[in-house]
Amino acid sequence: MAKFNQSNTNKTLNRDNFPAYRMELKEHLVTAVLTTMFGEPKFYGSTDGDIVKLATRCASADPDFLCRLACYARNDNNLRSVSHVLCCVIAREAHEYTRRTVRNIVIRPDDMTEILACYKQMYGKPFPNALKRELANSIQRFDEYQLAKYNRGGAIKLRDVLRITHPTPKDAQTEALFRKVLDDTLATPYTWETELSAKGNTKAVWNELIASGKVGYMALLRNLRNIVKSGADIAPVLKVLSDPEQVRRSRQLPFRFYSAYLTLVDERLMTDSIHRALEKALEVSVENMEQIPGRTLIAVDVSGSMGSRISSKSIVRCCDIASLLGAMASRICEDATVCYFDCSGSWSSVGGKGYTIKHYGKFDSILDICKNSHFSGGGTQMDLPMLFALDEDGSRDVKPFDRVIYFSDNECNSSYGGLYQTVQGMVDKYRRKYNKDFWVHGVDIQGYGTQQFTGRNFNLIAGWSESVLPFINLAEKGVGSLVTAIENFPVN
Repeated sequence: MAKFNQSNTNKTLNRDNFPAYRMELKEHLVTAVLTTMFGEPKFYGSTDGDIVKLATRCASADPDFLCRLACYARNDNNLRSVSHVLCCVIAREAHEYTRRTVRNIVIRPDDMTEILACYKQMYGKPFPNALKRELANSIQRFDEYQLAKYNRGGAIKLRDVLRITHPTPKDAQTEALFRKVLDDTLATPYTWETELSAKGNTKAVWNELIASGKVGYMALLRNLRNIVKSGADIAPVLKVLSDPEQVRRSRQLPFRFYSAYLTLVDERLMTDSIHRALEKALEVSVENMEQIPGRTLIAVDVSGSMGSRISSKSIVRCCDIASLLGAMASRICEDATVCYFDCSGSWSSVGGKGYTIKHYGKFDSILDICKNSHFSGGGTQMDLPMLFALDEDGSRDVKPFDRVIYFSDNECNSSYGGLYQTVQGMVDKYRRKYNKDFWVHGVDIQGYGTQQFTGRNFNLIAGWSESVLPFINLAEKGVGSLVTAIENFPVN
């Protein structure tokens, strides 16, 4: 993946005032965008302002990249709000890319209302002509059912989209449809929300909804708890959730499955059949990935800052995402050792050193690995996995690792022996002692804008999706990186 500038001017301090390395513009923007629920707080402070500032700079330096990043975030990572923010920056700062951006990120009618509301909040009025023109084209792609389904309340409604953009209807049917939007006379759509609202959250209603086939994959997953509690027939739901083709089409981030799992476990509603279905859905995500050869050390950050939730409405924490991606990575590694770390002395662990070592087999449940990982709440001592790898006290038979994969927010705030330095020195030492071609892959979970590593054989990745994992082999082969993938992401 992209490598940091190796000059001394690249040194900086992270948000916890510990030594770190700066990221270049694209790397910083990518890590911030792909690790945000925009508008939600983070442990070390929001990255929303960083995203807007970086996107504005990128709009001037490389607007094509910014356009592709917005489309990548919306389509490959299913991140709606941040794609709307990037679209607004493009509409204001690089209007010639507005058409391509809007065409690729407006997937649902409410994307249009969100973009206009976002622009108004960020910049006020008037709305750019290029934005109005493309939204006027976009609204003509939707039929009555789609418009009615997403004709919701808010500061800006679908009728406001028509009033602001003044689209010329492509035919008489579309003209009649626009009139219904303006008059608020769209036919009430058949959706799980309208049916539950009208008839109640009952077994009979859910059985009817499930049998209709009109409840989408995400709705089934997010309502799994309600469906189980209602007593409805769960078998057809689990068949959908575990169907490989539907899993792939759904493009769900892995933590959505883990969130459903945690909810059912916490409420004692979990059954073997549900567990198998959710496990199968996660397995589908990695079953066709190329194996990562050799010995791999997977380093999962379970420190205090990783205990922050990804949004106010979610029960999923950053450490859950790190543990989940670490477990999924172990599935595709030929030989994996998992190290959970925080800081020394903060919890009972191997030798009191602040880390726990686990070895998982190919048939261990991904969900159970995550559930059994330890969250400690201590500081972030990122050199502990490297301390284990170096085996300086000679406590074990050393067989060199080929790589380490960090899943962390990268806010290192303590170090072995209290030395005020980055972890890069320990990596350099490991290469001298054991393996000169040792790789470091840093999967950034929070996008704060700094890293602990630099130089050759360092691969920076970011995001909450299993799609980050193939970049490990690609980087080591020298044929691909996350930034390169975004630069080449297809847009219409």
